[in-house]
Amino acid sequence: MERKYAVVCGVPQDGGYDLPYSIGDPSHGLLDAQDLKAVVGIFTDVLNAVEAEDVAGFRRAVPTASVRRAIAAELKKMQPPPRTGLYVTIEATGGVTLLNGKTAIERLNPLISEAAPTIIHPMVVTGRLDALEFQTRTLRIQLPNGRLLFGAYGEDFEPVLVENRREWIQLRGEAILNDDDTLKTLNNISEIIEVDESPIEVTTFGFSGQTLEAARPVSVRVSFNPEDGLYVAEGDFHLFTSAETRDELEEAVNEALAFLWREYAEADPQTLSSDAKLLQKELRNAFGVR
Repeated sequence: MERKYAVVCGVPQDGGYDLPYSIGDPSHGLLDAQDLKAVVGIFTDVLNAVEAEDVAGFRRAVPTASVRRAIAAELKKMQPPPRTGLYVTIEATGGVTLLNGKTAIERLNPLISEAAPTIIHPMVVTGRLDALEFQTRTLRIQLPNGRLLFGAYGEDFEPVLVENRREWIQLRGEAILNDDDTLKTLNNISEIIEVDESPIEVTTFGFSGQTLEAARPVSVRVSFNPEDGLYVAEGDFHLFTSAETRDELEEAVNEALAFLWREYAEADPQTLSSDAKLLQKELRNAFGVR
């Protein structure tokens, strides 16, 4: 049985950085009237679109092509075989016809065979370099799920590829996705990025037009998870952030430090909790501010 739990998140109390939250009682509100109303509205829109042969309306009601085709196929399967002479019509309260069973199949067939449009998504893809073909300048990488992906690369990328055989790399290109949003192909590879898990050494960081210098380099630990294709940075001052590429991670670390500085280092100590005061002291000492 599926149950709903309302997770209510608050805002940090003055002087603190803990995010309070509470989990609602699952014994109440399992069937929300507004949720039911929304589902009925979508279902009605779908049937109205089918009945009117309104392909655009069907797409608006159900944006995902694979889900549209599945709905149309199930509505078609609902109709008995023609030899029985029977059909299923769906009516609303008051006898209003939402789907006429006599004409349902001929209206549904074009929706089932709808061709999904090709949409190109800029994307960074993570994989382990599996093979190179120098004459044709093509590469093969193994994705974290074990699937092999092929792509063409430019001559400028050859040195970094040779240095990273059998290693995790990131490819930036134009992705075409399957209906379930999994990667189908990656074209026009524009960047090949080495995975770098060396620590980030922060000597300065900037915010609001200012630059602060560290009394000594602040070392931030870096890890890379190929399954998620994400970098994670962890360090002093409760710093924790993530990003898709190493360059983006370094920017995220700078932004995190800027946030901590504004919220704690520059705050009035009278408004801070004891833990936040300790954090304020650590930040000020690390960047030479008394």
